[in-house]
Amino acid sequence: TDKDGNIILKFTMNEALTKWKFLGLAHTQDLKIATTQKEVVTQKELMVQPNAPRFMREGDRITFTAKVSNLTEQEMAGSAMSELLDATTMQPVEQLFALKNAEQNFTAEAGQSARLAWTLEVPSVAKVPSLTHRVVAKAGNFSDGEDSSLPILTNRMLVTETMPLPIRG
Repeated sequence: TDKDGNIILKFTMNEALTKWKFLGLAHTQDLKIATTQKEVVTQKELMVQPNAPRFMREGDRITFTAKVSNLTEQEMAGSAMSELLDATTMQPVEQLFALKNAEQNFTAEAGQSARLAWTLEVPSVAKVPSLTHRVVAKAGNFSDGEDSSLPILTNRMLVTETMPLPIRG
């Protein structure tokens, strides 16, 4: 503690929208006690959350969506960009997915969200076996981004035929 009995705790929190509760108990040598309880919410002023499917199938035409959340008290206008990369080589594959308008503008009211959407045509598994998608949003001094990978499945179907084979005892 300092000369006034104040305590400063410094630590790094993970990047997550989370509510933290701090509980403190202090005591003196003559057994006087004090407790404290504080809550802190960790959040960014601008957050982007892609809504990716679990997998894609070759030949699919999908609408890939994301949500931009404005957690400030003012309207926020900015732009968001979608990047598509081959997960094995990390090379851009936007043309293979027929991605047009990779960069989109958005406006989100105070405390509200804005929807982003891109139309994709999934190429053959031979061209891109797995995809890494990245969405980055910027508005004023704020920015956020998220990426993850997902598999691309073939359209071939495994057919198994079963037949009973009776055997004498």
